[in-house]
Amino acid sequence: MPVMTMKNSPYTRWVSRTIACLLALSVLPALAEVPRTVVDDPTLPQLALNGHRLHVEAFGNTDAPVVVVLHGGPGADYRYLLGLSALADQYRVVFYDQLGSGLSERVPASQITVDSFVADLDAVIQHFSPKRPVHIVGHSWGAMLASAYAGAHPDKVDRMVLAEPGFLDADTLSGLPSGGWPGWRVVAGFAKAWLGKWWIATGGDPYARDDWFLLQILPLTQGQDALCKGQLPPLQAWRFGSPAFEATLGRMMQDPEWGKGLNFAQGLDRYTGRVLFLRGACNQAQGESVQRRMMAKFNSSSDAQLLTIAQAGHFMFNDQPTASIAAVRSFLQGQASAR
Repeated sequence: MPVMTMKNSPYTRWVSRTIACLLALSVLPALAEVPRTVVDDPTLPQLALNGHRLHVEAFGNTDAPVVVVLHGGPGADYRYLLGLSALADQYRVVFYDQLGSGLSERVPASQITVDSFVADLDAVIQHFSPKRPVHIVGHSWGAMLASAYAGAHPDKVDRMVLAEPGFLDADTLSGLPSGGWPGWRVVAGFAKAWLGKWWIATGGDPYARDDWFLLQILPLTQGQDALCKGQLPPLQAWRFGSPAFEATLGRMMQDPEWGKGLNFAQGLDRYTGRVLFLRGACNQAQGESVQRRMMAKFNSSSDAQLLTIAQAGHFMFNDQPTASIAAVRSFLQGQASAR
């Protein structure tokens, strides 16, 4: 008959598991309140458009040409792109958090589509520049949205800067890398974020915990091409948008065939404004060949060009802000020397 020792007793196992849980909780940050959206905080700069309230901010002279900045994600917010407000000395620079993202109003994912994103962008443009075309600067998903908008409203866009769009259609989607089994750092990070979602995240709306969770794991999902040194810059964000993510990337993960049917290049043959593609030299996953395949989707009269930012990854506006913003300014002024 085996003898139960303290080493394998139920009590010892219970103590060991308790200690492990306490150690896990000890690395979690202090209780964190998820920032309120414009619905719950009327002091935030906002506009009521298309029946929803969007977090919107504009810089520069109201009579200046308008530049609309589109953040990535889907589900991120414009905080990490605020460096582009440096263009406000010559332009009216408009930032907004897309519906279901950042500090804008939350709605169920079922109410968010590519068409609704395009309609909201059109409403923002109509508000700030109803009589003349605008310039658009889009990063990542924001560049994809900019392309979709130019295809739907070619006469409302003068120039576009597309900073590493993920893809434009099924043809360019095939150029994206496939994921592999995550490393232990990623697994541990996900576990920590999942614990934190229930233990430390607090907020006044039903989406707060999921938004907090996604914001924690965002850095974990970036590959070595995000930055030249293989580490994300200190990105700034108010709040991630779980409904926007669920309606787009989340749905693609569950239904890859649905993702292959997305077409952000539709109508681009009618767009004749100029286009600059920006890419980070260190991002080989979405390297030059992938970007040039997307450039080919544009009308030849658009004179689509590609400019590579040295020592920059996917987040070029954060790790190389001076060079990236200078490239945007030069292009908008008609002086870009792209290759």
